[in-house]
Amino acid sequence: DVWQRTKLPCFVWDAFCSYQSTYRRRTYMKEKDLLQETAAYALQSALKKGASAARVTAIRDESDGLTVLNNTLEQIQSAVESVLQIHVFADGRYGTCSTNKTETAGIDRLLDQTMASVKLLAPDSYRKLVPETIRYNGPPLQNAFTGKVSTRQKKELLFTCAEAVYGKDPALINVSAHVEDTRRWLHMIDSAGLDCAADETWYSLSAECSVKGSDGTRPFDWDYIGGLSPAALGIGITDNNHTIPQACAATALQRALAKRNPQKIKSGRYHVVVENRAASTLLAPVIDALSGPSLQQQNSFLLNKLEQRVGSSVLTLIDNPHNRELPGYSFFDTEGTATKKRTVIDQGILHVFYLNTYYSAKMNMPCTISSPSTLILTGGNGSMLSLAGNMHNGLVITGFNGGNCNSATGDFSYGIEGFLVKNGQITTPVNEMVMTGNMTELWNQLVMAGDDALTTSSWLIPSLLFEHVELAGL
Repeated sequence: DVWQRTKLPCFVWDAFCSYQSTYRRRTYMKEKDLLQETAAYALQSALKKGASAARVTAIRDESDGLTVLNNTLEQIQSAVESVLQIHVFADGRYGTCSTNKTETAGIDRLLDQTMASVKLLAPDSYRKLVPETIRYNGPPLQNAFTGKVSTRQKKELLFTCAEAVYGKDPALINVSAHVEDTRRWLHMIDSAGLDCAADETWYSLSAECSVKGSDGTRPFDWDYIGGLSPAALGIGITDNNHTIPQACAATALQRALAKRNPQKIKSGRYHVVVENRAASTLLAPVIDALSGPSLQQQNSFLLNKLEQRVGSSVLTLIDNPHNRELPGYSFFDTEGTATKKRTVIDQGILHVFYLNTYYSAKMNMPCTISSPSTLILTGGNGSMLSLAGNMHNGLVITGFNGGNCNSATGDFSYGIEGFLVKNGQITTPVNEMVMTGNMTELWNQLVMAGDDALTTSSWLIPSLLFEHVELAGL
């Protein structure tokens, strides 16, 4: 990488990165203005070339990352990407195109090709712009950190993280730490008057440790922290809080060490606690089954289940997009439909399908929104440890290793790893087991939920306790 190749002295490298940061901030403003102008031009050009309606989305993504392996700066990454997504509606037909070019001549050529292609398509009367009654009409979403984080602070954070465990335990093989910050700016307009924008940042730190296990195995595990500002990582205005990155690495090492010398257990039905950071794997097939494409193509195990029971009374799922402090905070979806708080599942009863304008028209159902914003499984109490204590005997699942779920039937099979629980205490690590069943049946076997959801994901799912889950082992 650049650091290893150049061997620049620290003060030279920091000066260069400081200049680069300032240059990028200025470039960001110029690029944003240029993208807005190009989006407006593309919209008008599409209409002049025969489109009856059009929508244009301009997106600019920036990311910077550093990685430390043990006690060495291993990698430096930096990326900037801009794109225009153009949707055209013409003579009852619909087509899309995208480009990273901002020259008007290039936009015109692309639209000429797109309009010619759209005319060859079959009519699709269900494709329309978002109606005025449900489209977003408000101020831009501003959820971006506007301060400055120096490269020196990032490096200090990373080395503080890695040094918290490196050389401290003879079983440790490697520790890697990665810090990354991203920024996304988006501006969406259409020919019916839609005009909305968003500017968001995210900062994250992850640590991964691999250790010596039995029979030459190398178990590993990780920890991850993140937030909308660098303060979530312990990066201050002038000084860093070392406790946060140190705890991140220490947790990763502790989890890796706990996975040594795993065993297999007998096949059978067990009570299981699924840890908070693994629980989203079980929710993902449910959300997919609620999506317009799956429902309209009759490839959903929740088809025709609206206002019916799909889980136990413990299952209440809220989509709340307007909590500024959480990932998934949004004012509008990918079409410009305004978001609002929705109760997706209330005590096991399904109330919401995720339908954009197209799929709602095809299914003759009300338009909701294209996809989830911030999902929160509510009403629980306790942590993974307290749920394990309530379970008394069973298994704690800390991760899923491969597997799949049939979207049409809900039948699933997942490889798992975790720990055996005896008399309420977490004991032996287990792996090479398979969890099988049906999604609808599984969620009806949910008997308890915690309140320990992680705030580093837009799906805030706590630890979950299920009863009578089929596990295949010995």
